[in-house]
Amino acid sequence: MNYKKWIIILSTTFITSITFPFFAHATNNQYDNVMIVYKNNDGKEQIMEQAVDIEHTYENLKTIEGTFTRESLTALKNLPDIKVVEKNPGIVESLDTASPQFTTLTPNWSLNSINIQNAWSTGLTGENVKVAVVDTGVALNNALPNVNRYSFVDDDPRTRVDESTPYDTDGHGTFVSGIIAADITSNNNYDNIAGIAPGVSLYSLKVFQEDGATMESLLKALEWSIKHHIDIVNMSLGTSGDDPILRNAVEKAYNAGIILVAAAGNDGMGKNVRYPAKYDQVIAVSSVDQNNKISYFSNTGSKVEFTAPGSNIYSLGLHSNIVQDSGTSFSTPHVTGFLALLKQQYPDYSNEQLRKILRNYTIDLGNKGKDPYYGYGLVNYVQRTPDDVKTLAVNDITKTSAIISYTPSENAVIPTEKYYIYVNDQLIGTTTDLKYSLSNLKEGTSYKVLVEAVSAENVTTQGKGITFKTVQSTEEEQYLENNSSAIASWMNLLDKGKSLTFKTQFAPLYSISAGLTASQKATITKYNKKIHLVAISASSTSSYVKATNLKSIKTKKSTTITFDTAIKPSTLTTSNVYVLRAGKKVSGFTLKKDSKGKSINISTSKNLAKGNYVIFIDNKGLKTSKGKAASKPIAIEFTVK
Repeated sequence: MNYKKWIIILSTTFITSITFPFFAHATNNQYDNVMIVYKNNDGKEQIMEQAVDIEHTYENLKTIEGTFTRESLTALKNLPDIKVVEKNPGIVESLDTASPQFTTLTPNWSLNSINIQNAWSTGLTGENVKVAVVDTGVALNNALPNVNRYSFVDDDPRTRVDESTPYDTDGHGTFVSGIIAADITSNNNYDNIAGIAPGVSLYSLKVFQEDGATMESLLKALEWSIKHHIDIVNMSLGTSGDDPILRNAVEKAYNAGIILVAAAGNDGMGKNVRYPAKYDQVIAVSSVDQNNKISYFSNTGSKVEFTAPGSNIYSLGLHSNIVQDSGTSFSTPHVTGFLALLKQQYPDYSNEQLRKILRNYTIDLGNKGKDPYYGYGLVNYVQRTPDDVKTLAVNDITKTSAIISYTPSENAVIPTEKYYIYVNDQLIGTTTDLKYSLSNLKEGTSYKVLVEAVSAENVTTQGKGITFKTVQSTEEEQYLENNSSAIASWMNLLDKGKSLTFKTQFAPLYSISAGLTASQKATITKYNKKIHLVAISASSTSSYVKATNLKSIKTKKSTTITFDTAIKPSTLTTSNVYVLRAGKKVSGFTLKKDSKGKSINISTSKNLAKGNYVIFIDNKGLKTSKGKAASKPIAIEFTVK
């Protein structure tokens, strides 16, 4: 394959880089090694149908690699279920230079600068945390006794060596892994070379070979990390180009809960952060020297999130030796190892929560707050975070208000100065009280509340959260509110001893009686007697009329109403029979009459919504089978739960 390459990330002495070819290999109108990202199963099937050959399927990344014709690629690009079509998968190169060997190690300043001994003294070593190093592999080394090695590199049959070996033949991956997990107790020859998190479960995912690493190997490593529930992935590599295939893989890995840490790059101050560190889902790490000043080689920019030692770093060499080197490749594993300790300390925190809490373990360098050189600052294990509130509850919930109450942690090392109150991720208040009133809420609406404890230094906790829902007005209450003036006039008529129009006034008022005041209910009851209303329900019966299925009408969807005295069928029409719920007529019911007038059937094909229903039979114009006027209106109540 004839690739034209260019270098896209330079190392001060030792770094990896991603490059891209100008074109994919095309033969007979076919393109090999094409990568396509799909949105859903329909997109996946469309790719399978168009492919000449499928080389690899990355299920967790929703990406397929294979051979396609020019026509099939054109067709796929225009399909709504396809996210990315790329004929130019990236090539990753490792740029290495010689590193001096030391027989006598000078003090390891980088560990002291981040106060990692403070974490160790509390028992934090990264135990039970799974860290993957996507790099050149890891050599056999007594200081790294428990490395799980995997290779995503294919062997080149044209060479004598086996490129697919999981062991490091370059040195870069071993150096990075030593910063994270070197075990100081394994070999006294390593003196004070120790990993930041020597207790982690370390996974070496080899993606580099002598002439670089393909995008395929990177995707396989990220896919493997998702599948095996890796906690943190270290990527001491970078590229200047925003590749959609890499971007998709990074998004999928982050959404799977993985913490992604990558090098900012080594092009020098003023040069922007490289990808993948530049992606929002990735923690970008710059480098500082022994004076806590930005390293001259370190890339900078708004995407820098944290900084760590990266100049003149000591770690493990390829041949069980100690070497010194510089680069953001080596500041990155300092942050990775630090996060492994925090993951052990806060095992239930998500990747997003750990990113946030890491801000509390930093020394602010440069301009106050986040800046383009040091981000939120130099990672440093000094306890500055107050404890979260112990309990959190929501009480006195109404339609438009609620009261949040919380208790502070007992015997807190860092006292709490105040509390931040967030509602739906928006800061809405600051208080020193242990209660906070929420007002102007919307009824029947869910809210998410977060309470953060804040120290005197303005350092915040991760926060304790809770959700609640405001009270929803019943349908009767909503009808009362929306028709208050009409209801007041109807009640006024009743108070004066006057009559109501049965269909347009009495029926709506009766159907909302559950929401009326006690005195209004008494007035309605009195009027019921005046008009001789016969009311029945599942728990209240009458010899005058009977109805079936009142308890099971939700599933039966019908009721048969039987009269004690037969009704003349011709006088009973749909204008006499109607169904109301909370003051409103409910459509979709069908009326069927018995030819003898002894019964009627009311049914619906619709699914009935929850609520209180009333079937009204208006006696106006209604006659018995003997021709007498029907003297009693009927109300049949049922509830759908």
